[in-house]
Amino acid sequence: MTAIRTRIRALLVPDADEQGFVASAPVVAVREIFRRFWPDARPYRKQIALGLLFLVLVPAIEAAEIWMFKLVVDEVLVPQELAPLLYIALAYIGLTLLGGLIGFGDDYLAAWVGERFLLNLRTRVFGHVQGLSLHALDRRRLGDLLSRLTSDIQAIESFILAGIADALSAIVRILIFGGVLFYLDWRLAGASLVLAPLFYVLARYFSKLVKHAAREKRRRSGSLSAVAEESLANAALVQSLNRQEAEVARFRHQGERIVEAELASTRIKSLFAPLIDLVELLGASRSAPGRSRAVT
Repeated sequence: MTAIRTRIRALLVPDADEQGFVASAPVVAVREIFRRFWPDARPYRKQIALGLLFLVLVPAIEAAEIWMFKLVVDEVLVPQELAPLLYIALAYIGLTLLGGLIGFGDDYLAAWVGERFLLNLRTRVFGHVQGLSLHALDRRRLGDLLSRLTSDIQAIESFILAGIADALSAIVRILIFGGVLFYLDWRLAGASLVLAPLFYVLARYFSKLVKHAAREKRRRSGSLSAVAEESLANAALVQSLNRQEAEVARFRHQGERIVEAELASTRIKSLFAPLIDLVELLGASRSAPGRSRAVT
């Protein structure tokens, strides 16, 4: 069993033993990330508050649209009455238009805040790099610094703004849809939520694997940038020593390491989706008998 677990872990977790050109960045707690970078988002508190309002309205409208289908079944199909269909259709069209407007506002506001946040953060980090001593800059590879100013800061924006917004949106959806489900049939809702702890365990385990794979991919991306920067900055020396093929091979080696990390991340995500579907299927199979007894 130990050998099997080791083999499975080797398929899902990219090897981090090879340090390459850029060492792994230290692990930073989520609380520390917010403490460091929330000041850059503080000037946009009003826009963020408006975005949170959109986060609540979007799932509420979606729940109302789903409720329209219930009304079609209860008031049109079952009693075979076509009169209520008109106002239900008009209400659904109105909800669709309202949802489209709110969705557009949400997307545009998120993009506006995100781009402003990125600009301010990149400027602040670039100013910090400019103030470093020559000794500190010599210990850093230029390609890695450029990678941190571009992709790493983009990842920080995705976590601080987009990631938190997605998490809050998921929580609001769970509360709204769960509340509607309990309102319709609390016994069916309770049966369907029995496997919720299993969802949490799977998500927590796979999130650790994804986090490790993402960190390793970023480290290797920094190594690739460092190799490219060093080789191009010393192009005259490389050509004078006829080292072109060696530099290409070195660049390709670092690129292959990125491919390994990306494939490991893909394997993790591809395995997570069917496991979640399997848990959902188990939840449906458990709730079906309860539903049939309730109808009886």
